[in-house]
Amino acid sequence: MDYNFNKEVKLFMVFDILGDTVRTGPQLWHVDRERIEDVKNHILDLLLIVRILKKHFPVNVNMDFNKMIDYIICHDLPEAITGDITKFEGVSDDEIKSVTGIAIEYLSSQFGDILNFSELLNGYENRVDIEAKIVHMIDKVHSAATFIKYQSENNIDMDDPRIIPELRYHPFVDKKIAEGKDLADIFFEFHLSSVNITDEECQRYSITRDEGNQIVSVIRSFAYEMYSQKLGGTLLEFKNDLPEAAMIYNRRKKC
Repeated sequence: MDYNFNKEVKLFMVFDILGDTVRTGPQLWHVDRERIEDVKNHILDLLLIVRILKKHFPVNVNMDFNKMIDYIICHDLPEAITGDITKFEGVSDDEIKSVTGIAIEYLSSQFGDILNFSELLNGYENRVDIEAKIVHMIDKVHSAATFIKYQSENNIDMDDPRIIPELRYHPFVDKKIAEGKDLADIFFEFHLSSVNITDEECQRYSITRDEGNQIVSVIRSFAYEMYSQKLGGTLLEFKNDLPEAAMIYNRRKKC
């Protein structure tokens, strides 16, 4: 049987652009690192987090993990076209919404018969189901995790003069720095506030309050463990446990 995968290959190549799309946040904070996370790295990390937390979610809640995978794969795909835009660079919310809408329209018109991009992206943005809500919370946790990792590597100087004032002197950031917090502390506190499920959302997703609390607890506990290891200076100790005998050809080890 003959297959015509012309559009599938084109979609693959659009997605591949995300591997060259470095996430804007670490760039704006001028993280001093040989390689900064790109959007494709971000997507893979979310897939892994969902996979390793899956067994801890309440068994009585009907979750479609295939839908979660689709949300994760698609949620930042418009950035292959728009780039990773941030309002801190002077781009208005309306302008971000406009160009993102054009990108979504393109993806939907070109590849809608492969994946329902309009439904998936709008569903994710509006948290229409428990799957979208979980992916959204994990997305927030991962943003915090990225800076926890970079801070643990001592790659962040919050007094770097290249950091734009809109970030460095943002009221929330400035207040936390005055309290002695570093950037990992700040991102952790800021993003963890989004990891919650309201009573209204419990009703919308047809889950009990206890089930909502368990989902939140699972996601927060993962984040708290990473943050705790950062505070204790142990986050990077896993490297000491890697088997030396398997690393003799590892090019990065020789760098």
